[in-house]
Amino acid sequence: MRRRRSNPPGQPACDRALGTNPKTPRSVQRFCGSFRVESLEGEFIPPGETPMARAVLAGESFEGAEAVVQNADGKRWVARVNVAPLRDEDGSVVGAINCFQDVTREHEMRLEIERQQRNFNLAMIASDMGTWRYTMADNICVYDDNAQRLYGLTEARFLHDKDGVEAKFHPADRNRMWARLAKALDPKGDGRYDVEYRVRQLDDSWRWLSAWGLVEFEGQGTNRKPVAIAGASRDLSERKQAEELHRLLGNELNHRVKNTLATVQSIVNQTLRGAVDTEAARTTLNARIVALAGAHDLLTDRSWAGADLADLAARAVAPFVSGQIALVGPSVDVPPGQALALSLALHELATNAAKYGALSRPEGRVELRWQVQAGRLNLSWRESGGPPVVPPTRQGFGSRLIEHALSRDLDGKTRLEFAPEGVRCSIMAALAEPGPQITPPTTPQTTPQTTWTRPSA
Repeated sequence: MRRRRSNPPGQPACDRALGTNPKTPRSVQRFCGSFRVESLEGEFIPPGETPMARAVLAGESFEGAEAVVQNADGKRWVARVNVAPLRDEDGSVVGAINCFQDVTREHEMRLEIERQQRNFNLAMIASDMGTWRYTMADNICVYDDNAQRLYGLTEARFLHDKDGVEAKFHPADRNRMWARLAKALDPKGDGRYDVEYRVRQLDDSWRWLSAWGLVEFEGQGTNRKPVAIAGASRDLSERKQAEELHRLLGNELNHRVKNTLATVQSIVNQTLRGAVDTEAARTTLNARIVALAGAHDLLTDRSWAGADLADLAARAVAPFVSGQIALVGPSVDVPPGQALALSLALHELATNAAKYGALSRPEGRVELRWQVQAGRLNLSWRESGGPPVVPPTRQGFGSRLIEHALSRDLDGKTRLEFAPEGVRCSIMAALAEPGPQITPPTTPQTTPQTTWTRPSA
């Protein structure tokens, strides 16, 4: 009588997992019942290289190995396998046993956690943030990779003892840090920690950071005590630099406004002092203020980093007959203080030329020429073709501005000549680097105002 062979224990469950039929021959699946096996990265694993095959052929063992299994019906799932070879009394491999488990759901959850962690890490990097955890028992703070970069550390663990704190945190910020920490650790408080401080980097520079966290407490009531702080830190360097720049700009703007108002006040006083013709004085005053405003416009266009002398000169003489004025010189930047002084000086020279000098006659000419040698500006104003010039008997506003205030503001030398053939002015100054404090040129206030002497006919 033939004995009927039954399926081994567990075979129905195996068939259900693999989508196979126990009555179907399995010659095509020599080592396992699956149709196809892939690594978790999606690489195909040939049948002869599966864990089962390696156990049978080479006697290898596998514990907790995971792979993607594809059944004959197309279903794909993740299996965790434990495979061990079977040996006879002589130790020879005669087979293998495979215990596997469907862990697809677990694998999907693990992938989702990894995706969330990657997103979190990218967000932390993008926002210049890092996380840390400080435990009271060992006085150790453990920083993640981002926080290590922010704090200038070469390893995750940092000992918050006296030496470590003094080596890492700025002296001016330590008291604030300890005070905020003590407040957060108070069992009667809310456990919130929030502070800003500077930390030393690997190159000995300082970086501003904002650190905030929440204290973990154990126990209740009088037994409540802090055990750790978990938190994050963020790079504040750009914000602090912006705040400092804002403060400096505010101070500089205040400085400029005060000095500009003082300059305007001086111009007004000098223009109106001794004026007989109110309308003429108003016209002169408006022209001088417009000249000062024009220089301010040029400087504002370049954030007060300086002004191009060619643009400055062109704007200063723009109200006058352009066909009679020649501007000859290269494009060269002058610092803000010098730009304001030169703008007023050129305006006064052009105004005088229009009233009494070369620009008062159609045939008159003015040549404004400049060059730079060894960092020094050499500028000359030459008039020709106008009425014969008679030197003034008293200094007027323009003369005092050029010979005194201009020399001081330019930190150079000026020379004003009343040659019979035309007024000449030479200006020599060092082109200093623009500084953060801008002082508009100072106009003289003590000498009574006089006008340029009108040449005799």
